[in-house]
Amino acid sequence: MPRPMRYVVSVLHHSIPSIRPGALAEEDDVGWHFRAAKALTRYGGFKAVAMRPSGSEDYLTKIIEDVPVVLTPTINLSPSRRLLKWSEYSPALAQLTEYLVKRHEAVPYIHEYRALNSELIIRRLINYPMILQHHGSRPPMLRNALRPDLISDVKELSKIRRETLLKRVKGAIFVINRVEKEYLESLGVDAEVMVRTMAVDFNELKPPSMEEKRKLRIKYGIPEDAVVLTTYTGVFGEEFSTLKGTHLIARLWKDLRRVLNIRLMLMVTGLGEAWVKAFRELGIVAYGFLPHKTFIELLKASDAYFLMATPGYYGGIGVAVMEALALGKPVVSPTLTDYPELREVKYLGAVTEYVSNEDDYYEFLKALTYIVENINNYKSELIRSLAYRHYSWESFIKNFIQVINKL
Repeated sequence: MPRPMRYVVSVLHHSIPSIRPGALAEEDDVGWHFRAAKALTRYGGFKAVAMRPSGSEDYLTKIIEDVPVVLTPTINLSPSRRLLKWSEYSPALAQLTEYLVKRHEAVPYIHEYRALNSELIIRRLINYPMILQHHGSRPPMLRNALRPDLISDVKELSKIRRETLLKRVKGAIFVINRVEKEYLESLGVDAEVMVRTMAVDFNELKPPSMEEKRKLRIKYGIPEDAVVLTTYTGVFGEEFSTLKGTHLIARLWKDLRRVLNIRLMLMVTGLGEAWVKAFRELGIVAYGFLPHKTFIELLKASDAYFLMATPGYYGGIGVAVMEALALGKPVVSPTLTDYPELREVKYLGAVTEYVSNEDDYYEFLKALTYIVENINNYKSELIRSLAYRHYSWESFIKNFIQVINKL
């Protein structure tokens, strides 16, 4: 076990808009810096602080669910510097992290290492042990820096330069898929590289009883006799992304109604406002970016979850998939290929190819159709118990403690 009350500084590189006026995003359980800090405090016996840029010129601090949350001032870079870096820049974030590490022997836990503000922290603390967390960013590629676009060239070369910094990191790097692990090892990093996704709270996410599910369907106007399929297509900073197959949803809806002779409902969340309207006109139940509690209630009211990820998707198993599994819902997704025990996937749902062509699309349609037609054969408690071993905060804390004891 770690030393009592070991400090951890859980850092996110970007600001997050508030969901409710006057409230920090963290008060709606948004942000992996906050969720991780909360779990480390609640389940690991650590003393954790959650930090990120404020998105303004102000410092903001607040205690949320026993976790100190600190938001640091943000500087908008001039246009010339934006060619090299991102527009949101917070030197104060790096300075405060450095102070806590040196003053309290805190362990920096940095979420998403391919970002400007993360680079500032890593450079300041390159001689100190740290833990880096991958969130789905792709490695830069030299060929992307050789396009006839000066701005793209400069940005990509900057990313390549930044990548070499990872070789010098001491400590551990948690990645969310095997491809990233193999890449970092081929890069020659000194840090230990472990496939370790973020996690979800299985103590808060439990399969609903029949009565709870019935009440939620009444609350959201969902027919009690319908088979409900849900997906989350949101990608940070985008209103409509093809990475999670949003462009295929309308076609999928049409084909599912053609091949399934049942009352069916398709629920899509994480859409931009214009796309919510367009999807609703097709008879699809569509939502924008919802408070986390609302999304979970909709997921509880559903029967299965799917994710039509395309080859450009690099996000590993995906948090919404983990949440669906924690609630005992069968899942159809190519991202299940990153589940550690592939022989068990048949109990969780179905793994498909990433959807890049007609054959992949029809394979996905066939797999989803099979799940719907055999929905009663999937056991929610079995799905939940298998997923718990890999995606619960308890499993995360176990790996975190193993790593931190080596630092």
